[in-house]
Amino acid sequence: MKSIVALLFGVLALASSIELPSTFQTCHKSDPQYSACLDRAVSNAVTSLGSGLKSFKILPIEPLAVNSVKIGESKGPVSLKQEYKNIKLHGLTRNLRVYNYNIDWNTMILTSDSYNPQVDFVADYKVNGQVLVLPIRGSGHSNITMLDLNAKNTIYCEKYEKDGETYVRVKKYDIKFNPRKVILQFDNLFEGDTVLGEQMNKFINENSDLLFKELQAPYEETFGLVFTKISNDIFSRIPMEKIFPA
Repeated sequence: MKSIVALLFGVLALASSIELPSTFQTCHKSDPQYSACLDRAVSNAVTSLGSGLKSFKILPIEPLAVNSVKIGESKGPVSLKQEYKNIKLHGLTRNLRVYNYNIDWNTMILTSDSYNPQVDFVADYKVNGQVLVLPIRGSGHSNITMLDLNAKNTIYCEKYEKDGETYVRVKKYDIKFNPRKVILQFDNLFEGDTVLGEQMNKFINENSDLLFKELQAPYEETFGLVFTKISNDIFSRIPMEKIFPA
C-alpha cells in the first residue's frame, strides 16, 4: 500500500554502480550518518520508481498492479469471503516518507517505518458473509482508502551464492498497517439494490475501525507474499556488495 513498497525498493537506492539514475543516492556503511542517509535514499528511490525503471525491468509501481487476492472467511464479528481482481494500488510513492531504516548485519533483518498520506486499493470485488449482525453480498467495483497510513516494515533475509558472488534472498516480508482512517466503498451490493447498498456502505464506514481490525491480518499476510516476490525480483539482480557498499 507504499508505505509498504519502501523497503522493497530501498535496496536500489544503495547500489553504487549498474548505471542507476543520477537521482539515486549511494549510502556507505562507513558513513557516521548511515541511517539518516538510508532514510533519504530509500524515500527518493521509491518515489522515482513510480514511473518504473527499464534497466532493472521494473514496471511502474504508480499504480502498482496485482492480478488477484483471495481472503478466506474470517471468524468473529466480521465473517467475509472476499475476492479481488484487477487490483490497482494508488499512492504508494506519492509523498512517501521512510524513516528509522535499519539493517542488522548479523541476522540480515531490514526494518523501517513509513508514512503515506493516502493509499487507494481499487479493484473488482466479490464478497459474501456478514458484518456484525448484517448479511452482505455483492460484486462490482470497490475502493478501500487508507488515510495517513503509517506502516512498520520488516524483511527477513538470507545470503546465498550465485556465479561466485553473494546475493540476498527475502524469506519473509512482514508489514503492519496503522491508518488513521479507512474509507470503504463497494458498488453493486445486493445485486444492485441502491437502497440496501447505500445503507450497507454507510454502516460499514460507521464501523470501519472494527471492520479493518478484523480483516487487517489477512490483508497484511496476503500483501506480504506479494511484496516478497517483488523484493526477490530486485535482490536477485544485484550482488550484495553492490547493494551495500562498504
